[in-house]
Amino acid sequence: MVKATRRNSPCQVEKISRPVRGCAKKPGEQAEERDEKVERKTKYSAEYSVPKETKKKDELNCHKLAPRKDLKTFNLMNQIELGKFQEKALDRTAIVKRIAGRAVDCLVVSTTVAFQWAYAIFALQVRMKSLPGDKVFFRMPTDKELMNGPVRLARKRIENWTCRYMGRMEYCEKFAKRSMENAFANSTLTQRMNAEKKIEEIIKAGLRSQTLVAGNSRILVQINDDARMFVDSGIENAFKTMSNEMFYEHIEKNVVDEDDRVLVDAHRKLDRFSQAFDCNCRNSCTIDCPCATMDRAFYMGTIHDPESSRHYGCSEFCNCKGQCKKAFPKPPANSTEIVLHHQTAKGFALVAKQFFAPGEPVAEMRGEYCRTNTAPDLDNYIIDITVKDINNIYKAYFNDNRQSPKEVKALSPDYEKALQAVTKTGISLNPRNKSSNGRFASSSCLGNTKVNLVHERGVSPTNARVIFTATMPIFPTQEVTWFYSDQYIWEQFRKVCLCGELCCVKNKKLFPFITDAQLLKFYKNIYEAQLREFLNNIENQQAN
Repeated sequence: MVKATRRNSPCQVEKISRPVRGCAKKPGEQAEERDEKVERKTKYSAEYSVPKETKKKDELNCHKLAPRKDLKTFNLMNQIELGKFQEKALDRTAIVKRIAGRAVDCLVVSTTVAFQWAYAIFALQVRMKSLPGDKVFFRMPTDKELMNGPVRLARKRIENWTCRYMGRMEYCEKFAKRSMENAFANSTLTQRMNAEKKIEEIIKAGLRSQTLVAGNSRILVQINDDARMFVDSGIENAFKTMSNEMFYEHIEKNVVDEDDRVLVDAHRKLDRFSQAFDCNCRNSCTIDCPCATMDRAFYMGTIHDPESSRHYGCSEFCNCKGQCKKAFPKPPANSTEIVLHHQTAKGFALVAKQFFAPGEPVAEMRGEYCRTNTAPDLDNYIIDITVKDINNIYKAYFNDNRQSPKEVKALSPDYEKALQAVTKTGISLNPRNKSSNGRFASSSCLGNTKVNLVHERGVSPTNARVIFTATMPIFPTQEVTWFYSDQYIWEQFRKVCLCGELCCVKNKKLFPFITDAQLLKFYKNIYEAQLREFLNNIENQQAN
C-alpha cells in the first residue's frame, strides 16, 4: 500500500519568472508567462468571484462556490468546523478483530449509505449559509471550460509515458506525438479494433474505479481515538491482508523526529526567530507586511519552485490567527474519510465526504520532519520538503532580500545561519508513524489534487505544511488522488498501477489509439454520474 513518495526536482539558483498559479485561473485555462511584477491574482480576487452566466438558472455552477473577497465569508468557507456533524448509526454490533497481530476494536455500522450522503448535503448547507443572499450553484462539470483541464493534463501524461516507453527519459511533446503517429500508422485494422474495445472497457469501468460508495453496512475500525477506517462488510476477508502499515498515530501538527537529536536542536534554535515573522495585521496584510513581502518572493520566483507548489501565508500566531486572506486555506475538518478500496490490492484510500471545487483545499498530510539522508531511498512514505541545492537557493534569496527596498528585517544573518544548520542535509516529511488522513491519498497517473508546500513563520522547511488542493471537481464518495512523480510511478507502478485512468502507465500500448474525444468521454461519464447521484440525494432528503 503506497501513500507518498520522494520528490526530486531539478534545481536552478537564478531568479525566474513564474506563471500565474493554478488557483488564480479558472479550470481549463492556460497560464500565461508574465515578466513584469504584477499583483497576485487568486481565487479570492474580484475577477474570479464573478462566475460566468449559465443558460439555466437552476444549473449547478461550481464557480459560485469560490469564497468571496470579504473576510466574513472567507472565514465561514474555510474555517468552519464541519466536524460538528455526527454520524448516528441505527444499529451497531461491536466486534474485536486481530489485525497484523494486534487486537483492534471494530464496529459494524448499519445504513451508512444514508449517512454518507447526509454529510455531503450537510456540507452543502454550510456553503449556502456562508454565502448569504447568493444561491449556491455547481455548474455541470462537462462544460468545455472545466473538462479541457483534465483532458489536457491526461494528454500530456500520455506523451510523457510514451517518451519513457521509447527510452527517452526527458519529456518532449514533438517526439511523443511523432512516435504515437508512427505506431498508429503501422498498426493493423485488427490491432485498432482491439485497442478500441479495451479503451471502451476502461471508460465504462472509470466510475467504479474512482468511486467508493459504502454498502448497506460497513465495519468501523478504530485504530485509536482519532484514527478511524471503514471496511465494507462485503469484503470482510480483506482483514486478513491488512498489515502494520495501517497503524499510525494521528497528530494535529507536524513534529520533528525526536530520535534525531541534531535536527531537534537545530530546529529549536531556528524556532527562536519565528516570532519575528508574525504580523500584526487584522483583516489582510499590508503591502509592507513581512507575510505579504515573503509571499511575493515565493510567487515571483526568488525561491525556486518549478512546479508552482510553494506558498507563504499567515499563521495562527499572527494577529489574524491565520484566518485572513493571506493565510493559506485549511482543509475543512472531517471532510474526508479512510476507506478500504473495493479493489483490495489498493489497500486503504482517502475518500471525499463533500464536494470540492477546483482550487479548494482537500486534505493535509502531516508527519515527522527528518533529515533526507536518514531515510531509505525507496521509502514510499517520504515526501521531500527541500531540493538538493536548497542552501544555494536560500543564499540567493537572502541576498535578494537585502537589496530590496522592502527588506524583511526578520531575514537576518543570524536567522540565515540557523537555517543553514537545519537544511545542511535536506529535510523530508515522513508520515509513516505519525500523520493524518492525507497519509492515505492514493497514487494516480493523473491525480485530482496537487501538493502545496505552505511555509509559515519564516522559510524554514520544518515549518512547511503539505496540503492537497483540488485540480478538478471532486464529488462525495470519490477517491482523493495525487500524482506522485513520473520517475517514481514509472519505476514502481509501471506494471501494477491500479489508478484506472485512461492515461495510466499500464495502458502505454493503447496510447497511439486514444483520442481527446475518448478522454473527454471518460471524464464526462464519471462527473455526470456523480453529479446526478449528488442531486438525487439532495432531492430525496428534501422530500423526506
